[in-house]
Amino acid sequence: MGKLPYYKTLQEKAGFFFKGSKRVNTKKEFDRFWERLRDLDGKGIYRFRGCSEAKYKLYTSAQRYWNEREIKKQRIKYHEFIQRLIAHSMQWNHETVQRFFAQNNINLNNALAYLSYMQHYGMPTPLLDFTTNPYSGLYFAVKNPIFAPSDRDIDSYCSLYIVSTVNPFFADSISQFDRDIAVQPDGAIEYERHLLSHSILFVSTGNSAYKILNNLNILNQEGVFFFSSNAEMPIEAAYKEAMLDFQNSLGADLFAQYGYQEFFAECINFHKSLRPYILAKLKTENITSDFLFPDIEKFSESVLSLVLSEHRD
Repeated sequence: MGKLPYYKTLQEKAGFFFKGSKRVNTKKEFDRFWERLRDLDGKGIYRFRGCSEAKYKLYTSAQRYWNEREIKKQRIKYHEFIQRLIAHSMQWNHETVQRFFAQNNINLNNALAYLSYMQHYGMPTPLLDFTTNPYSGLYFAVKNPIFAPSDRDIDSYCSLYIVSTVNPFFADSISQFDRDIAVQPDGAIEYERHLLSHSILFVSTGNSAYKILNNLNILNQEGVFFFSSNAEMPIEAAYKEAMLDFQNSLGADLFAQYGYQEFFAECINFHKSLRPYILAKLKTENITSDFLFPDIEKFSESVLSLVLSEHRD
């Protein structure tokens, strides 16, 4: 089995993220960051991703599956593998998903809607989950960290990633994507034609044309996605490579003038011992497991219990 690389130190990580080695170790330090988080929330231009291990690189589930299981030895190309997953998802269980899409006015040739649906049900996709809600992002950082003996400092931390969507690299690519799909009949979005022309693409639930808001988890988690077309490199490395090309073609002055950013995201690393304190803070913002992962199986039971427990004179 193949094994994906990870960061061995926070110093190594700093080569791919703004403030990549930044540590938050104490409650006092966290309280200062909490105030900053409130400010970021109010601006509305940032996207967040929490990760339970600071050492993990930002690979999509399709990259992890493809590389760890060495699928290429089966003589299937990476994007052919993803396209086959989409095609078989369309046909699954006598076209159940297609019929669900048709009932909800989703074009049956909308690859992005299928990828979103597949992502929700744990199938490998080239999408990376982010959220517009900083508190939700932080929850996923501290939700389930691994506590195990280690000699590496980085193993004591979980991470929150912060991406600015005003970065023209993201804004320009999504504008081009929107122009391309606007001329398609009835909301068709083709995987090879529309998605693969972008190395990294920011995809938001705010655009109803994408039809990715198709489950309760995305709604409560305020989920958005980054699409990555690279089969091998994590998104931060693919972004860095793209920025080096931009810098070389534009020159350092124009690169800075246009507002391009050297790193894909800012990274803040939290000591795992802060987990109970952070979860208590998040609860004050109503960020809990029950809210972020609504169990529809409990819908009837919980509503009935509330009604019958209400006091009446």
